[in-house]
Amino acid sequence: MQDWADLDYFLCFPSFCRSLISPPRIRRVKCDEARPACNRCASTGRKCDGYVTPPTGAYSWSQLLSARPPPTESAPDAELRQLAFFRRNVAPSLSGVLDSYFWTHLVPQFSHQQPAARHAMLAISSLYEKFLEDPLDRSAEKNAFAVTHYNEAIKHLRTTTNQEAVLFVCILFVCIEMLRNRCQTAIEHCRHGINILNDVKTKSNITKDYLEPAFCRLGIFPYFFGVRPETFPAVASPCRVPTPPFHSLLEVQEALDPLLVRTIRFIRMADEYRLGDETCPRPDAATMQERGEIDGLLDAWLGELQAFKERKRIQKCKLMAMREELVERLLESKWLVGKIWIDTCFSRGEAVYDLHMDKFRSIIELARESEAILRAMWTKFPRAKFTFEMGFVPQLAFVLVKCRSLSLRTTAMGLLKALAHEKESCWDLATVTTLAVQVIGFEHGLQLGPDDDMADMVDDGTLPPEERRIKDSALQDDRRVVSSTDGTGILWRKVALLLREPEGPVTVKEEWVSVPLRPKP
Repeated sequence: MQDWADLDYFLCFPSFCRSLISPPRIRRVKCDEARPACNRCASTGRKCDGYVTPPTGAYSWSQLLSARPPPTESAPDAELRQLAFFRRNVAPSLSGVLDSYFWTHLVPQFSHQQPAARHAMLAISSLYEKFLEDPLDRSAEKNAFAVTHYNEAIKHLRTTTNQEAVLFVCILFVCIEMLRNRCQTAIEHCRHGINILNDVKTKSNITKDYLEPAFCRLGIFPYFFGVRPETFPAVASPCRVPTPPFHSLLEVQEALDPLLVRTIRFIRMADEYRLGDETCPRPDAATMQERGEIDGLLDAWLGELQAFKERKRIQKCKLMAMREELVERLLESKWLVGKIWIDTCFSRGEAVYDLHMDKFRSIIELARESEAILRAMWTKFPRAKFTFEMGFVPQLAFVLVKCRSLSLRTTAMGLLKALAHEKESCWDLATVTTLAVQVIGFEHGLQLGPDDDMADMVDDGTLPPEERRIKDSALQDDRRVVSSTDGTGILWRKVALLLREPEGPVTVKEEWVSVPLRPKP
């Protein structure tokens, strides 16, 4: 069997990766990059030299971007089956409640022109199908079909100079590694993709409209999994960040994403002070000014969201209206977390979070409303086990570890289990709930097992004392799996809990926690 390939393929792509647009030589009118011909050159009667003649057998841009791509050539039955499974089951699910156009349209269309994209799509389809079947083989070491096509995708990518293909397939590789439960490898794919994107001098419309926003959004999740801002790139000055007034929910989302990236990078930089001792220097005036700017931008975004909701008058079908209501609540819950982050990032005590109980309640209320909407939607569409995009898991997990009201934590846990997919991006639901139970049990002095129902806990209104509050936590690499013949199993993970003694330094408490693996259906 072939081995899963490593990241060395990225070394084959120099920073001067060329796109389908070659440097203009003869024409004096700037090419507008319209397809299939430059409108400016055509309107003035000039010959446009900006386009490379496509090779024989290549699809035209009008074909590639059509709603229904050209028919698939003859392929083995296993591939045809996985292509059909991807279009029918995988693509509509990967974006969660967000717009799925990238997966339902662009990926199938692009795969007809780029072999690397086709092989990556086949690997994703197979991994997604196996993800539903076997919780003990998330790494898919036994999935020969996925291994073969992942390696074929890398092989084709090594020979291309098309920057769009490299960036496009890089996103697919991130998805592959998320499905394989290889979070750090997914982060490395994301890192290389952003670096390549930042080196691109001339960006096509597809890069600006789809790839750049995708990498901007992907630039958020690594900071939840140990990445530091000084070692991880950000998308440099996204070209098309919408400016208010917003005319669509997509514009609202694309205005929030870079703001959240800036926010989480800032708070990760603030961790040095928040988790440091008394010798750590206080933030300087420039740092505090940047914090104020981010806080103001977050407030301005919320104002524009509210204005957009008030202006919305267009009648849409019920299902579309339901989806938009979900997205609005999802975005607002992300905004609330961002506000709490920026307001608390320089506090060394955990009691500061008690001042934000109203925001924690708002996150829970938004999640409760979303759960009611989703319950109605799931009667028509099955609930996905895996989504490429992050949904409500990060926000509800934040409530579970930072809100010290036991009643709110109990409600958040119930909503997390009701709302979350089994895996969202690199967030594994079973691991998140296990870690949250560990934190809550320690802080409130409760003996909680993985199968205990927190709804049975009685809240007397008492908040944990500062010395019992966990400042931070981190899953360690140490793990072991105990499996049984019936397909069930337990994953043991080591977790480091960070606490601060009164007027003392941060101490580390290490414990093993058990993560139940669901049985095969």
